[in-house]
Amino acid sequence: MAEQPFSIHDERGRPIGTVRRVQLGRNRREFWEARALDGCDLGAHPRRVDAEWAIQDDNDAGRPRDPDSPQQRYRPLFSRGAEPLYLGPV
Repeated sequence: MAEQPFSIHDERGRPIGTVRRVQLGRNRREFWEARALDGCDLGAHPRRVDAEWAIQDDNDAGRPRDPDSPQQRYRPLFSRGAEPLYLGPV
């Protein structure tokens, strides 16, 4: 059962993403799902602090997105040589 998302803010108090507790897998293990403001999936993490760090890291990097799959963060290994699309700071 997923809970309501919690907003994550930058050092200026602006929202930069959300985290929420989810239960995944056959054993229903608890993870923290990280999402950027644009809905980009930043992964499921075993600890909330890791999910918050992923959101902060994504924001600090200029929110790079894969032009072929805009709902995913740019990852050079999977992008087939395409240049990232930067959304810039919030």
